[in-house]
Amino acid sequence: MTPADISETPQYDTSIRLLDHLPDDLVDDAAALYLSALADKLIPVYGAGPRARRALACGFNRPMCITAMEKDRLVGILGIQTAAAGFMDVTVNTLQPFYGTLGSLWRMALLVFLNHSPMADEAYIDGVVVSPSYRGRGVGSGLIAALEAWATGQGLSIVCLEVVDANPRAENLYRRIGFETVREQTVWPVGTLFGFRSSTVMVKVLT
Repeated sequence: MTPADISETPQYDTSIRLLDHLPDDLVDDAAALYLSALADKLIPVYGAGPRARRALACGFNRPMCITAMEKDRLVGILGIQTAAAGFMDVTVNTLQPFYGTLGSLWRMALLVFLNHSPMADEAYIDGVVVSPSYRGRGVGSGLIAALEAWATGQGLSIVCLEVVDANPRAENLYRRIGFETVREQTVWPVGTLFGFRSSTVMVKVLT
């Protein structure tokens, strides 16, 4: 993706504009939003506080996302993963400055457990988060619509995501916008560390 304003993508709140990248000056804000909204998954790996935010931000691949902005404020972000690249580009080397060698190794092991390997024709949603004060304004739906448009432009035919059993509200939203369940998978007992026991893989075929 090349940096651009993609505000023409269909959305519900016209005060929100969408970008196909994460601006340099908003990396820290994105890390804080990601860590807060995806706390169940990320805090067991990164912990909380300034060190966790810096470590998370260090692994961001800034072109592989769609961001929602109101003026200069980041209000939502959707991470993208394809077979070629992903938003969460985390390695031992990105973690080591914050956690040391041993701390980085066990954290990578947990991240591998959470990892999804997309197929060649697939765009995977690697987290979609919206600032609490902007929920209910169509920001999340707008981000997903923008991803679908981007994926089509890249020649991809499937959008995929996983939703955990602890978040039935999100699963209902995805069904309303055209996603269908392809499988359910049990992640017990390791998943209990992250606050869920199973996840549902959902896909939407793009036409």
